[in-house]
Amino acid sequence: MANDEYIERLAALQRELLEMLRTFESIQEELRPGRLGELQARMVTAVRDTFRRFESEFVAMTPPAEMRDFHAALIGAVRELEKAYDLFMTHPGPQWTLIYLHSRSAFCSGLYGLYELRGRLALLRGHFQSDGARVAEALSGDGTARGFIHRERNDERSDYTLYIPEDYSPDRPLPLVVAMHGGFGQGREYVWTWLRPARSRGYAVLAPKSFDNTWDMSFPSIDTPSVRRMMEEVAKEYAIDPARVYLTGLSDGATFSYIFGLEHSGLFRGIAPIAGVLHPAAAPMLRRGMGRDTPILVIHGVHDFIFPVAFARQTRDFLGGIGYNVIYRELPDWGHAYPYSINERMVIPWFESLPAKG
Repeated sequence: MANDEYIERLAALQRELLEMLRTFESIQEELRPGRLGELQARMVTAVRDTFRRFESEFVAMTPPAEMRDFHAALIGAVRELEKAYDLFMTHPGPQWTLIYLHSRSAFCSGLYGLYELRGRLALLRGHFQSDGARVAEALSGDGTARGFIHRERNDERSDYTLYIPEDYSPDRPLPLVVAMHGGFGQGREYVWTWLRPARSRGYAVLAPKSFDNTWDMSFPSIDTPSVRRMMEEVAKEYAIDPARVYLTGLSDGATFSYIFGLEHSGLFRGIAPIAGVLHPAAAPMLRRGMGRDTPILVIHGVHDFIFPVAFARQTRDFLGGIGYNVIYRELPDWGHAYPYSINERMVIPWFESLPAKG
C-alpha cells in the first residue's frame, strides 16, 4: 500500500509540475515591460501550493526501494524549480532583471534534473518533445555520448552545450542547428528553447557560449574562431550532414549570427536571426556580397523594447535592396523574450523548407 501511495503522489506531483513548466515557459516568451504583475499572477495561479505540499508531504515519503536514488534526485530537481519560482516572484525593483537571470538559471537546472529522470516520469516525459511526436530513446552499448553534453572552455574556444538525439546512429548523419544565446546568456540555458523540435525531428543542436558576457560584434570577431572550433569538434565526433547546417540566434546572438553567418556563409544552408539588428561590423562583408546566396529569415516582434521593430524593417529593406535573399516575419504580439514556440512553429519548419545545400 505504501508503494501505491508513493506512485499516486508521484503522478499528482508530475501533473502539477507540468502545469508549472508550461506556464513558466509561456511567461518567459511573453515578458516585456509593464506586464510583470500580470505574469506573476499567472504563475501564482499555475503553481498554487504545489511547492509547499511538495516540501511538507512528498519529500518525507518513503519510496519503493528501487526508487530511492530517483527520489533523492527528483527532490533536487524540484527544489531548483521552486527556487526559480521564488526568484521570479520577487517584487519588481531595480535589481529584478538580474534576479530573473538567476531564476532562469535555476529553472534550467531543474529541467536538466527532470530530463535525466524522464524514464520514470511518464506524465512529464511528453514535455520534452513536440505534440504528437514519437521519440526513440537511447541506443546503448557503443560508448557514444548522447543527450546533453557540456564542454568546458579551453585555450581555443569558449564552453558550449551540445544536444545529440538519443537515437543517434553514425550511419544517419544529423542536421545541425547552431543556436546563439542573447546578451548575458548561456548556451546551456538557451539550448532549452530548441530541445523539443530538435529531439522530435532528429536534429543536433550546438549552443555556444560567448567568450565574454555577450558576443564580440567586430570583424574579425574573437568569437568567430571559437565557434568554428566547436563546430569542427562536433563534426569530428558525430556524423553531421554538412548540407543541413543552420544558424540562428536571439537578440545579441541574432546580431552575431549576421556577422558569423555572412563571413562563413558556405557553412550554412540558412540563417535565422531573431530579435536582433544588423551591426555595422557586417558592412565590409555586405560590400563584398558575402553570403548573398544564403537565405535569411528575419523574425522580429512589434513590441520589441530592446531593438525597436523599425530597425528590423530597415534591415529587411536594405538587404533586399542589395540583392540578399531575405524573408521577413513580423510578430504583432511579441516583444523581446525567449523564442520557444517561435523556434518550433517558424524557424525549424523554415529550415526544413530549404533544399539541402549542394
